[in-house]
Amino acid sequence: MSRSVDRAMEILWLLAEADGPKSCAEIATMLDMPKSTAHGILRSMLNHDFVAMNDHSLYSIGLRAFEVGAAYRRSIDAVAAVMPQLESLTQNLGLTSHYAILDGNDAVYLCKQDPPGRGIRLASSIGARLPARLTAVGKACLAWLPEGEVVKHLGDPTGTDAAQLDALTAEFEKVRARGYAKDAGIAAAGVHCVAAPVFREGDVPIGAVGASFLMVSDVDSAEVAEAVMAAARHATVLLSGRQS
Repeated sequence: MSRSVDRAMEILWLLAEADGPKSCAEIATMLDMPKSTAHGILRSMLNHDFVAMNDHSLYSIGLRAFEVGAAYRRSIDAVAAVMPQLESLTQNLGLTSHYAILDGNDAVYLCKQDPPGRGIRLASSIGARLPARLTAVGKACLAWLPEGEVVKHLGDPTGTDAAQLDALTAEFEKVRARGYAKDAGIAAAGVHCVAAPVFREGDVPIGAVGASFLMVSDVDSAEVAEAVMAAARHATVLLSGRQS
């Protein structure tokens, strides 16, 4: 891959993670590249609508980048199978529901449903990445991995800490026994989440369905767990014809 393409991808990723539009100078500084180089790449990306520029000459993600991301989501049949389950969960429970996959050390949220006016919009924003070992959806994926594969998705320092690894291994055994994982305010303060794995082939999950609610609410977590596991089973049947 050419250096210019590498840098264009770096700019695109930086803008995707940024909390607001960035100037050319800011982008050049953050990526340690000459301002003239950043400007040239940005102009090319602007011409192709991969970035957008506002009236203050600040850059953000463009429409074409969104379209590429949307095309990726359409290409994943798991999303199509999961979305009706999320809609049903949110409608029946009045909670935010979401679907995430394991990517390296992170759980990446691909789709979600919010109840009107009061969804939990913190951890589960579409495209968000959180350490898999801290989230219910991440742990629901990790728990069913072969033992030798788990450590590859934990990241430092957990991956090299025997005590923490033993604790996670014990937790994953409990997750498999009850059929779902949970996160009580670790990924997002004050937010409880439960999640269950979705399978397509074999015994390794392709992702997990989760539901989130405020820890101070009167929500019955056992009821939520049963509904989440049912949603994950339905998605698994649609994708593979097997019961999870």
